[in-house]
Amino acid sequence: MPKFAAPLALGPPKFGVSSIAAHACRARLMMDLRARGCYHGGRAMHGITTLQHMPKRAAAALAIALTLAGGVVGGFAARYVHLPLPWLLGALFTTMALSLAGAPVRLIPWGRPAGTVVVGASTGLQFTATVVAKLVTLLPLIIAAAFISTIVGAVGGLLYMRLTGIDRVTAFFATVPGGVVETTTIAPYYGGHLEPIMVAQTTRVALIVVFAPFLVISFVGGGAQNPLLGIPVVPWLPILGLVVVSGIVATLLSRTRSPNAWLMAPLFLAAAASHLGWIEGRMPDVLLIAAQVLIGSALGAQFRPEFLTRLFRLLWASCVVVLFAAGSMALFAAAIAWLGGYPVPTMVLAMAPAGIAEMVLTGKVLGLDSTLIAGFQLMRIIIVLIWCRTALVLFQRAAERVFGKPPEPPSS
Repeated sequence: MPKFAAPLALGPPKFGVSSIAAHACRARLMMDLRARGCYHGGRAMHGITTLQHMPKRAAAALAIALTLAGGVVGGFAARYVHLPLPWLLGALFTTMALSLAGAPVRLIPWGRPAGTVVVGASTGLQFTATVVAKLVTLLPLIIAAAFISTIVGAVGGLLYMRLTGIDRVTAFFATVPGGVVETTTIAPYYGGHLEPIMVAQTTRVALIVVFAPFLVISFVGGGAQNPLLGIPVVPWLPILGLVVVSGIVATLLSRTRSPNAWLMAPLFLAAAASHLGWIEGRMPDVLLIAAQVLIGSALGAQFRPEFLTRLFRLLWASCVVVLFAAGSMALFAAAIAWLGGYPVPTMVLAMAPAGIAEMVLTGKVLGLDSTLIAGFQLMRIIIVLIWCRTALVLFQRAAERVFGKPPEPPSS
């Protein structure tokens, strides 16, 4: 039987309360260790051995500072060579290279959520009554795109099964176009194995984030002016107040497991403040740059040395599936844009099966309609979460038609 095969019949979750808690704890611990890059093949890395001679707090602070510095240096380098979205991609490439090389990468606690709050608030400031009305008129298309994205992800799941031999539940959650956090939280309830899911979901977001800016530039040209640059910048005092309040509300909502609380809470609060006339303008560039560095570093740190050794088969299979899914959705988005007269780059990012924060940030920095991108991306996440169980049942039936019935688990 293949290495990751562990067929499980769908039904009510077979975990008790303590087992579910253990799975959730293990998921958080796994993501934390991956983000920190602290282990290589079960052994502490050389950088960690060096830091062990320092006091714990000093070692942690030094590792965080060096990781952040690496992200900033990567951003400057990417800007120097004129990469699109330089602060995000530069931080991603640098941190990923350090993590794959076995460096003691460690992220700022709450760094990625803080960056996501800034992105959400920045997008919310652009929400107007006209924007909301446009999203309402596009609601049927938004819902249809979400379902099609899920179907494309299911086909990718069958391909992932063929390439890796993993079980059906794991393949479904590895390729479903939901958020990384959401899928790794839900999957253990149905018997999914976290490691293949983490590899596939991380690869999905990273690859699309890397290629999407170049695709947009190929459509709009490198000399296109960002229309947001003509909008006055919000003064520091109200914008800092908005970010702080948004962070507090997002923190409270995240404890209730609200999907994408770090993005949606500040988005709605900023939209309300803008509609009431309390805050008008755009987010200061320095905050958006900081958000790019934090999000890019967090994404790059997920790539561990094992991705190039023990998990390499999962990595290359994930790349194949991502190229299939992203390419299919890009063609569908381009067709819809051509038929409906919408900007092709905006629709491609809106329907891309990637992380909502990353796609909204990409659209905003490149001068596209980030509010439209946010609407499409949010609806996809919501639909995936709502009909996840039904979609899994349908996926298992499709897998049975393609691969036959799963082998019976050995009797004890």
